[in-house]
Order: sequence, then structure tokens, then C-alpha cells
Amino acid sequence: MPTISSTRYTDYKKKFHRELQKFGSSFPDTSNDLVKAFLSKENSQNLENFKLPHLKPPSTFPARPKRRISERREFCVNPFPKHGSGHGIYQYENKYFRYEGQWRKGVKHGQGKLQMADGSYYEGTFVDGEIDGKGIRYFSQNGSKYSGQFVRGEFHGRGTMTYADGSTYEGEWYRNRKHGYGIMKTVGSTEVYEGGYESNMKHGMGVMMYSKKIRLDGCRDGDRYEGMWMNDMREGKGILYGSDGSVYEGNFKGDSFNGKGLMHHISGLVYDGLWINGLPEVMASKLKIVFDNNSELDKKKKPTKDSSKKSIYQGIGFSVGVECHNESGRVIPDQGREIRLLVGFRYYPPVSDESKEDALFDMIEDDVEEKPIETPFGYSVVPYPITDQIHLTADDIPDDDDQDDQSKSPNDPNQENTAESGDESSEEKQESEMKEMEKEENIEEKEEEDKGNENEESADIEKENTVPQFPPLTTLRTKDGLCKWDDLHLTPAPPKYRPFERMAEEEKLKSQSKNRSRSKVDKFRMKKQKALEEKFAKLGEYVLIVEDVTTPPFMNRQLQPDFLLMKLKQPPKEFKRENKKEHPGWDTSSHIKASSRVKEDELLARKHLSADD
Repeated sequence: MPTISSTRYTDYKKKFHRELQKFGSSFPDTSNDLVKAFLSKENSQNLENFKLPHLKPPSTFPARPKRRISERREFCVNPFPKHGSGHGIYQYENKYFRYEGQWRKGVKHGQGKLQMADGSYYEGTFVDGEIDGKGIRYFSQNGSKYSGQFVRGEFHGRGTMTYADGSTYEGEWYRNRKHGYGIMKTVGSTEVYEGGYESNMKHGMGVMMYSKKIRLDGCRDGDRYEGMWMNDMREGKGILYGSDGSVYEGNFKGDSFNGKGLMHHISGLVYDGLWINGLPEVMASKLKIVFDNNSELDKKKKPTKDSSKKSIYQGIGFSVGVECHNESGRVIPDQGREIRLLVGFRYYPPVSDESKEDALFDMIEDDVEEKPIETPFGYSVVPYPITDQIHLTADDIPDDDDQDDQSKSPNDPNQENTAESGDESSEEKQESEMKEMEKEENIEEKEEEDKGNENEESADIEKENTVPQFPPLTTLRTKDGLCKWDDLHLTPAPPKYRPFERMAEEEKLKSQSKNRSRSKVDKFRMKKQKALEEKFAKLGEYVLIVEDVTTPPFMNRQLQPDFLLMKLKQPPKEFKRENKKEHPGWDTSSHIKASSRVKEDELLARKHLSADD
């Protein structure tokens, strides 16, 4: 701080110039002479009185330093504006950063662009040398680009991040992390999340639209979740709408179903209970058949050793129930699981004959027919029709006299004749039919020789027209893990049913190899058997099958099917007699007695009338 003010120094300088003008040209034209003359005149005044230590002789004065407007001046591309404010370009000493934009008092302030050597940059607002306000930040390493608010160089506030693959996040940020409400969209798919974030992870209430299978929850394209999130996983209460139409509402934990929840599956199955790691707490694994042939006689009999084979009878309906079991045999109360029941007959594979055309025809038919079903009984089966739409009365049920078991040969003396019924009327009826058959035999043999194959084709056509067609059995849905079909019947065999044709061919070959001619009784029985097979199923073994056809499978699992071996038999005599007692038929003797009484009454009435006359 000088000892004299700038005002006194200015006054002295002015007085000095006025005195110089008075002397004029009498003094030499040198500045030194003028100064000496002036000083000699003013002896009373001395420069020492001014005490200006900062003034030195001209020879010792250094060059006046320029005002320092920035400590980085030596690296400037061009001079800064006056007082260090305005627009300027600055290249940093390390050559990595370059700034171009507005300055204030030697620091970055206002709009500017900070360029990095690797191609990254920031363009936006600076405040007192810091990145602050709205701007754009581009990262050359990964191609990401942020546009939004900054605070002290960090993403803070509201902004949009566009990633290299085109995905975008638009929402709130806190210190370079997604935090608060935001929307995340994935490019090239329908995956969208809208909701809360915390430290770059989904947190709080949010809605997620999935586009591909992720994690272990099995989410697919189009699935939609609404609910709570924690640490980027579904946690808490929520609702998952499946793209296939299934809906789960309940608790989540670890990004999967956990806790109490209700599942409405698209297949129609409903599960309401506890879930553990994405699966129901209790889940069925297999089906179990509960069989009832509705025969009181079988119930009275002692159970046989072979409980795996059940008996059914022609014309008598039977019932089949199905239970859903787990591995321990416990009934699982599944709701709405779809169960199908079907019956199969033994499959006979095609046999290659000498004729190649027949073998080729068999192969084509096998391709058209349904594929054989493997069974645990050592052979495969093909479906056989079954229905619950047949309604028969006691008179429709065949007697033992009407048909014979095919397992018994009529020529075998060791086996009993099943045609015996103990009823005289049935024996007389059979004898009369035998006589009629004898008369027709000769005529039929001649016609067969004349017509040949044409007769067989016409017989097949007639069979197709005479065999009744019944609606197929419908599937059922479980209720509390159970379902049941009642009054089931095996329908007559459809025309040209392959297994039966194979059986007939084998029997024909056996008879030809033994050169055994058919007796009249055999022919009679065969004709009666064919007539009955047009009304009832063929006697023999059938396989009952129940399987889970829930579509799509619940939790991608189908229950293990169950099989039951059934033997179709003739109805027992006791069953027919009991039904006849319950439903008495036409009594001829009583009718004759009643008619004779009426005639007697008429005769008596006429006698009385004649007597009166």
C-alpha cells in the first residue's frame, strides 16, 4: 500500500506539465533539462517529500505484468475475452480434455461442450466449473447416451438413457443410479417395465410386460405382472397374467410363486392353496381307477386272487371312477383337471401275405388308424368304442341260451354246453330254429358259390347299415380330485374293425389246417353270434384306460395314466331270472284262463236271456 494517494500524484503531474509550458523554447529540447530547470525553481519542493517507493528510474523499471485472468493461460488456443468471461476454447494440459463454451471469471460457466479424446463428450450447462443442469452425456465405450439433468457431474433428477442396443430408460435418477419412478423399454421386443426403482433395481410397485423366457418363473412372451418388487425380483403380493390366459393372484418370493395363491389355469384347472418355489405344496402325480360293474352277484362272491382283472357283462352297464393321487396314494383335490376314459382291444400287427398288394394295403390302413397304445399287460391295444348313451331293459339283455362263450368249443366233450338253460321252452325254440337252419343251409351254399366275392361285399355294406352308431364318451373334469362315469357300455364293433378281422382270419386258417368241417351246430351258433354282435360287443378281454388330457398341461406336467383289464362275459342266469321276477313278462296261461272266464260269463248271460224269453 503506497504512502501517497493516487489523487496527489495526479495533481503533481499536472503542475509539472504547466511549468514546462511557461519556459517555452528557452530551455534545450530535452526532457532532462526541463526537469532540472523546474526543480531548481521549486527548491522548496523535493521528490522525497512524496515518498513514492514504487517509482524507480526508467532504466530499472520492469515490464508491467498483464492481468492474470486464468492460471491455465499458457495452454489456451486463443486469448480469453476481457476479464475472463465469454466464449473460449481450452485444451487441457493432459491433452485428453478439450472445452469449448462460455466462461465467467476464468471458470466454465454457461453452455459448453467438454470433449474427451476417446470420443465421449458432455454438452450442456456448466455452473462454476462443474457439470450442473441439463445436458447430454455420451459414452463411446458402450455407445450409451444420457439426456437429462445433472448435479455436480452425476445423473441426478429426471433423464433418459439410451443404450447401445436401442433400449431406453426414462425416469428419475439419483447419483448416477436409476432411483424412483421410471419406464424401461427393451428394443426389438415387447418387454416393458413401468414402476419404482432403487439403486438401479426394480423396487416397489411396478408393472412388467415380459417378452421372453427368463429365470425359473417360466414367463413367456406376452405375460404381464402387476405387483410388488424388491431387489429386481418379484416380492410380495402381485398378479401374473399369462399370455395363454392363465392368471395367478397371490404372494411372490424370490421371483416365483411362494405362499398363499390362487391359480386359474387356461386348461380349466383351478388350484387354491400354498405354493413353494413356484409349485403347489401338494400336487397329484398319477390317476387311479375305481371300478364298479353294478352286479350284485359279483359283490356276493368272494374276491378272486387276480384283482387286476374285472368282469363286465353284455347288456349290463358298469361305472368307472377316477381319483387323482400323489406318490403316497393320497387323494389330491384337483379342481377342473380334464380326464379321458377309453377302452382298447388287443392290437394285431399287419401280416405280410404272399400278395404284395395286400401287405401294402395293410400298411396304408395302419397309417390311417390310430396308433396303438402300450399297456402294462405285455401287448398294445387300439381304441374300441364305448358310450354312456345306451339304454337297455331287462328283456334286451341276452341269455346264456342266446349266445355261447367263444372260449368253449362245441365239439369238446370235456366242456359243458353253454346252451343248456334248464328251460323246456328254450330247448323247443332251439330245435325249431335248427330245423329252419337245415333248410336254409343248402340254399345259402348255392348262393355263395354263385355270387362269390360279391356276396361278401354286400354283407359288409349291410353290416355297416345295420350296426348302430353311438356318440363317443365325453371327457370329464375333476371335482375335489374325483370324477365318475355311470352306465357305460361297450358298443357293437364298428365295420371292418381290424383286430376282429385278424382274429377271423386266424380262425379260418386254423380250421383249414386241421381240415375240420363245420357242423350244423357250429354254423347255427356262428350265425346267432353274428346277430348278437350287431347289438352287443364281442366277448373277450378289453383294457380300460384313463389318462390326463388337460391342455395345456398344468405346470407342464401330466398325470400318469392307469390301466385295468376287463373280461366281457355273458350275463349270469341268476341276473336274468331276478330281473324277470322284478319285471314279469306275458303269462299265456293266465291270459287263457281270463279269456275262458269271459266266454263262460257270456254263455251264462245268453242262457238267462233265453230263459226269460
